[in-house]
Amino acid sequence: MTAVPHPVSRLRERRERAARAWNVHRGVVLAPAGLPVPIVGTDLFHDFHAHAEHYYLSGLAHPGAVLAFDPAEGWLLFTPQISIEEQVWTNASEPLESQKERSGVDRVYEISELRSWLERHRGDAVAVVGNHDLLHNPAGYGIESWDALELDVDEELSEHCSNVLSESRRAKDDAEIQAMRAAADASVAGHFLGIRHVRPGMTERQLQIEIEAEFFRNGSPRTAYGSIVGGGPNGAVLHFAPSSRHFADGEIILVDAGAEIDGYASDVSRTFPAGRSFTPHQADMYDLVLATQQRAIDNARPGVEYKDLHLRAALDIATGLRDLGILRGDPEALVDSDAHALFFPHGLGHMLGLATHDAGGCLAGREPSDRFGLKYLRADLPLQPGYVLTIEPGIYFIRALLTDPERREKYRDAVNWERVDSMLDFGGIRIEDDVLITEDGAELLSGALPRDRAGIEELRREGLES
Repeated sequence: MTAVPHPVSRLRERRERAARAWNVHRGVVLAPAGLPVPIVGTDLFHDFHAHAEHYYLSGLAHPGAVLAFDPAEGWLLFTPQISIEEQVWTNASEPLESQKERSGVDRVYEISELRSWLERHRGDAVAVVGNHDLLHNPAGYGIESWDALELDVDEELSEHCSNVLSESRRAKDDAEIQAMRAAADASVAGHFLGIRHVRPGMTERQLQIEIEAEFFRNGSPRTAYGSIVGGGPNGAVLHFAPSSRHFADGEIILVDAGAEIDGYASDVSRTFPAGRSFTPHQADMYDLVLATQQRAIDNARPGVEYKDLHLRAALDIATGLRDLGILRGDPEALVDSDAHALFFPHGLGHMLGLATHDAGGCLAGREPSDRFGLKYLRADLPLQPGYVLTIEPGIYFIRALLTDPERREKYRDAVNWERVDSMLDFGGIRIEDDVLITEDGAELLSGALPRDRAGIEELRREGLES
């Protein structure tokens, strides 16, 4: 492995690469970090997360900061400095000189200087990447109004500059991968504890607290996203927020939770029994999802189209559900008609990095699909070395989909509706891991956490007996 470059050198290289690719000869590019979001009725703010494009280019995460590029001046950073009175209630701001040293940006100014700097660019085109709250709340950045500055926000140029950053951010360098390994390790520790610790009678919220506390004990300052914990039928809600519902023996629990370290996310899901072991029906479904995930991991390598991996997973799930008597007909025809999406409505996964749903999307020239079975696919591009992504097939009995009269009519012959109606409280099964694309295949960053049913059940038995 090559040596990891000094962080400031790496940041400068990123900015130089971006400036070359943007090819902006006149005008400016602004990359706001984003503004803090107040919690109504308090003097506090929601946990701040700097926009990934700002953090990627600056290495800093200060609310209300703006990184700027001018082809004549180069890079500048405008950043808030809070008053002594404000410091009574909040943390002190990082000194300008410290931000200059950590970012490698030579020109660092207080945010109050941004307006006068922009005034000198009257009539120039402005591209905005990063957080677009600068456009609808310029006052938060000390700008009275865009009209007063007579600046033209060029949406086409903004999109071009953002696309350039997405392409640059997809392949992770050694330092980024190191951070993502650490995040995955913290996630694995939390999931290990959760699978062993859970008991029938515990609530979803209680399990969430135990898992997240283990993330923090393993070096994560916060979760990468709101943890998903659903027992029984709640596991069929893809982004279910943990509730006070108690787990019951005989049902399954779906946990989708990830740690974050140095701004980089992990995203891991496991499904396990509330009791000692899966029931036969649960075991059949679990083994199908696991086999689907393993095939996708085995096939993930440079040059492979992520959309093809998704469609292969859809075919595997359609075939398995046909064999289990839930779907009817030829599996390829079931996928062509999107019947499988009644039970597997989301994409196979997504890119991962400074955001949980990172710089994915469609390759330039491609358009997202509006097909039922493809509309939630978050990446349509060929895989390349250094990409980190999730592979997360699932099977769910989602009441909203399966009781919809229009879908029941459309798929009346493709689905064994009598069987489905008896399983509406089954919940869902998702197995998700973080996968690094290497030169010749794929590496599971979260592979230390058991995925096979026997391994999961062994952890449950150990936990219940301890």
